[in-house]
Amino acid sequence: MNFYSYRLMVRPQEQNYILRCRKLYHQYIVDMYVKIETERLNFIRFNQAKLRSEQYIHLQDAIANDANINDIGRLTILPSSYIGSPRNMNEYAQDAMCYVRKYGRPDLFIKFTCNPQWDDIKNNLFAGQSTTDRHDITARVFRQKCKAIMDLIEKLYVFGEVRCHMYSIEWQKRGLAHAHILIWLVHKVTPDQIDNLISAEIPNHTADPELFQVVVKNMIHGPCGELNMNSPCMIDEKCSKRYPRQFTSGTITGNDGYPLYRRRSPNDNGKTATIRMHNQEVEVDNRWVVPYCPLLSKIFNAHINVEYCNSVKSIKYICKYVNKGSDMAIFGVADENRYDEITQYQMSRYISSNEAVWRIMSFPMHERYPAVVHVAVHLENDQRVYFNVANLLEIAAQPPATTLTAFFKLCETDTFAITLLYSEVPQYYTWNVSPKKFQRRKQGTAVHGHPGIFQTDAIGRIYTVHPNNVECFYLRLLLVNVNGPKSFQELRTVNGHLCETYREACQLLHLLKDEAHCDSTIHDASIWAHPQQIRMLFAVILSTCMPSNPLELWNKYKHNIAEDILIRMRHHARNPDLLITLEMYNEALIIIEDRCLRIANKTLVQLGMTVPNRDMHDLFDRELQREQEFNSNDLRLFVQSNITKMNIQQKHVYDTIMQAISNNAELQKP
Repeated sequence: MNFYSYRLMVRPQEQNYILRCRKLYHQYIVDMYVKIETERLNFIRFNQAKLRSEQYIHLQDAIANDANINDIGRLTILPSSYIGSPRNMNEYAQDAMCYVRKYGRPDLFIKFTCNPQWDDIKNNLFAGQSTTDRHDITARVFRQKCKAIMDLIEKLYVFGEVRCHMYSIEWQKRGLAHAHILIWLVHKVTPDQIDNLISAEIPNHTADPELFQVVVKNMIHGPCGELNMNSPCMIDEKCSKRYPRQFTSGTITGNDGYPLYRRRSPNDNGKTATIRMHNQEVEVDNRWVVPYCPLLSKIFNAHINVEYCNSVKSIKYICKYVNKGSDMAIFGVADENRYDEITQYQMSRYISSNEAVWRIMSFPMHERYPAVVHVAVHLENDQRVYFNVANLLEIAAQPPATTLTAFFKLCETDTFAITLLYSEVPQYYTWNVSPKKFQRRKQGTAVHGHPGIFQTDAIGRIYTVHPNNVECFYLRLLLVNVNGPKSFQELRTVNGHLCETYREACQLLHLLKDEAHCDSTIHDASIWAHPQQIRMLFAVILSTCMPSNPLELWNKYKHNIAEDILIRMRHHARNPDLLITLEMYNEALIIIEDRCLRIANKTLVQLGMTVPNRDMHDLFDRELQREQEFNSNDLRLFVQSNITKMNIQQKHVYDTIMQAISNNAELQKP
C-alpha cells in the first residue's frame, strides 16, 4: 500500500468495511514510524560499546588500576540529542526557564488547534475521503499554518514587537495536533490593554457576522455540566475547566497566572448565541466563551485560545506537555545490574497516527528564538569524555577541552572576556566544535568601546547541578557570580587566599549568607518543577545541606510543595474551590520525612523540622475513604431484604461475625 496515495475505493453503503480500512490505515502509519524509530534506537543501542561515556577522573583511575574498561560508564544510555527522549525533554524545559530568567514572565500564551474543516485540507482529498483518511495532508497544512501564525506575530507585530518566542507541538491521544506558544514582547502588555487584544465574549452578529460564526463554531466550550454530563471535560460531575465562568463587567488581573476576562451578562449588553447539540438547540452566553484574539480567529478560522500571562508560573503549563510521559503502565522483573534507558523509553511510548505522520515528515516538535547555548560545568578533571578501546590511552593522557576549560583559556588571552560571566560568553563568542574553543562573533550588534566585538541575542545556560553534588554545586555558584576566572584555582582564590573547597570560597565571598543558596534553589524549582520534584529537592537539602532555619524554608514554600495534594483532594471532594488545609501540609511532611529516612536515616525532628502527625495520614488513604463512603440506612435496608436469601453456611458466617462485633471480640480462625 502506497502511504501517500492511499485511497478508499468502496461503495458508500459499506460502512463497516470503510471503518476497517481506516483502522488498518492508521495502524499502517503507526507501524511505519515505529519501525523508523526502532532502527534509530537500535543504532544507539548497538553503538554503546563504541561510544561509552564516563567522567574523566574515573577513567584515569581505571587506567591506573588495571586498564579494565568493561565496567566503566553506563550500559545503555539514551542521549539528549535524541528528540523526544526524557533527557531531551528535560533540557528543553530548562531552556524555557532561561527566557524567564532573562526576560521575565511571558506576555501571552496561545493554543493553536488544527481545524480539519479547513479548505486547504478538504480541497486536497480524493472523492470519498475524509480528513481522518489523510493525516499526511493534515500534517502538511497545519505545519504551514503554524509558520503563518508565527510570521503574523513576529513580522507583522499583531501584538507588538516580539522579543522571543517558543512553541511545542502536542497531541491529545487520537486528537488533532495543536501548538502551545509562549510570546515575550519588547513592550509588556499592561492590564488596560488586555481588552484590546483578547476577548471572552460573543461578538455582535450584525456588526461582524464572519467573526460571530468563527467564535460560535470554534470558541464555545462544551457546553457541559447539566447540559451535557457526558462531556470529556466532566470529572466527578464538575467541569475540569471550570466552565461556565462567572459574568464579569470588566477584566480583573488575578495572582494565579491568568486574569478574569470581561464577560458581560445579557442584562449588561452581553450577546448570546444558539448552537446545536445532540439534535437540539441550546442557547449559550459569554460564560461559555474561551478567550480568543479576534484578528487571529478571523484569519485562521480555528480554535485559538489566547491568554494573558500574569505570572512566571504560567510557563509550567507548556513545560508539563514537554515533560509528561505516556499514560501506559508497565511492570516486570528487571535485572538490577542492567540499566537500559532505551528499553524504558520504548516501553513507555504512546504514538497516535497523527503524531506518527508528523514525525515521519521530520517536522519540528519544538521551535524557539533566540537560541539557548549549553555550557558545561564540572570539577577539575571531572569532565565527561567519549571514548572507545582504540583512543582510550590517548584521551586518558590528554583530557578533552570543554566549554568551561575553553572559557578559562579565553580569559587568559582576551581582555574583553575577563569582563564577562560564564553564562554571558555565548552572546559574544561562538563555540567552534572542531578545535574546541571560543571565537569572537563576526555578526551582530557592535559593542560600543570594544572594536571587533559583536553581540547577539543568544542565551547561555549553565547546566543545573543537584545540591547533593556539593562541590560542583558551589563551583556553579561561583561561575554565576565571578567574572573572567582563568582557572579552577583562581575560582577558589579570594583576596589572595587559595581556599581548599569551593564552599569555603563561596562563604568568603558572602554568597552563602543566610542560606540564600538553599532559598534560591527551592525558589527556582517552585517555578518550573512539579510538587513531587520539589519535595525530593527539599528532602535532599534537609538531609545534606543542613540549612540553619529549615522551618522558614518550609513555611515559605509549603504551598508549592503540597500543591498536587490539594489538586488530588479537590478531585476527590468534587470541589474545585477547596482550600489547602493543615492535613494536606501534614501529608507532604510525611512524604518528605520518608525520603529523609531513605537518604540520611534521619527524622524531620533530627533535621530541625516539626513532627508530622502520621495518624492523620489515614485521612488520605483512598481505600479507607472508599470503604467509608456509604449510606448506613441504605446498607441496613439492603441487609434486611437479603438476609432471608442466605443459605445455611452463609447465615452461620453472618451470625458469627455480627455476634463477634456485638461482643467486641476477635474472630477465631476455624
